[in-house]
Amino acid sequence: MTNEEKILAKARELFDVCGATLQSDGQTLLILGMESTTEQNLDDFGVRSGHFIMYGFRAYAAPKLEALINYIHKKGFSAQLVGRYGYPLEGKINLKNEAIRAKLGKRGKNTVVLHPKYGSRLRFMGIYTSASLPGRTTAQIVGEYEFAACRNCSICVDICPVKALEPFRMAKPDQCLSNLSPQNASGHSVLCDKCLKECPAGNKARRARKTPVPKTKNQKK
Repeated sequence: MTNEEKILAKARELFDVCGATLQSDGQTLLILGMESTTEQNLDDFGVRSGHFIMYGFRAYAAPKLEALINYIHKKGFSAQLVGRYGYPLEGKINLKNEAIRAKLGKRGKNTVVLHPKYGSRLRFMGIYTSASLPGRTTAQIVGEYEFAACRNCSICVDICPVKALEPFRMAKPDQCLSNLSPQNASGHSVLCDKCLKECPAGNKARRARKTPVPKTKNQKK
């Protein structure tokens, strides 16, 4: 296994999904996705003393990102986070588009990248590296890039309380309640995210599991 293959294997060990795209400057963009859950809430943001705080990314993503960057350095390659905790707050690069390019999912009507297993729950981070990672793509977003199951579903569009969504695009980003993100008394953002929470993509069917009753000596097998 080459060092580049080892880096990709390490990334898969730490994160739920990963892929890579080749940038115009020759660098590789390693795209990493983590599932945001109740126990691992990556959507926990807030404001303290006028500064934007990424509580969820800091708690759950930062240790994994640091471990991966150190691993890449040990293999002899450069590695630099895209923005803070791998998240480009300045909007210099669109990680949604890069994730679609890397075939980590397709765009949903709620505008986020939908994954067959994780649905709308993946949150993406990026690392620039000089490593020529296996499978990195130069392909642009063309052809089938929209999530097929969305064609017969409009839950996210219909449920938006301010009608900011149109199919596969955010028509009114300045009205989106999650973009406005008011804070609660402790300074944490109160996100709407109804279009994500109600999305059926990637939801697992939960079946009630009955605890087997142990057999007694008198019971027939």
